[in-house]
Amino acid sequence: MAQFCGVGVGVAVVCLDSRNRILIGKRKGSHGAGTLALPGGHLELNEEWETCARRELLEEAGVELQPEPMRHIFTTNDRMENDKHYVTIFLVGKMVPGSMPKTLEPHKCEFWQFCTWKELKEEESPVFLPLRQLLDLNDSPPWQTEDVFNISLSPSLLLPLAAIVCLSIVLNRSE
Repeated sequence: MAQFCGVGVGVAVVCLDSRNRILIGKRKGSHGAGTLALPGGHLELNEEWETCARRELLEEAGVELQPEPMRHIFTTNDRMENDKHYVTIFLVGKMVPGSMPKTLEPHKCEFWQFCTWKELKEEESPVFLPLRQLLDLNDSPPWQTEDVFNISLSPSLLLPLAAIVCLSIVLNRSE
């Protein structure tokens, strides 16, 4: 089996509770183990960003989001250890009231907890690179500012990302 040698596309979910606190967990068993991170995962071939975000949140924490469309709030270019390279798409959504996160993948996540933006920015524990970049490049929560460039999740916006994924597949097969 050939080893993946391209750029991956990740989707990170800024899941807000009724008090606008952010759901974070502690990663384990993968790159970034021991760091605090948002729920999320790999964008599957032909999958919409929002579909991926909702799927990953449900799989990892058993949490459903309110039906309103999610908003794209940020994108990072993450060159990680061990030659891993990801483009991470951040989407924000509100939890269904009364929903409580559960650790459904204990081999991937140690726990889930809620914290404020301020608490997360001041966190001294290690933070997963994509989330660290979101925090370092934004003084205030990007979903609360008026100047957020709200990108529609239309297929035309997936073309640049699709090109990255296709190139990664081609490079992977050529090994």
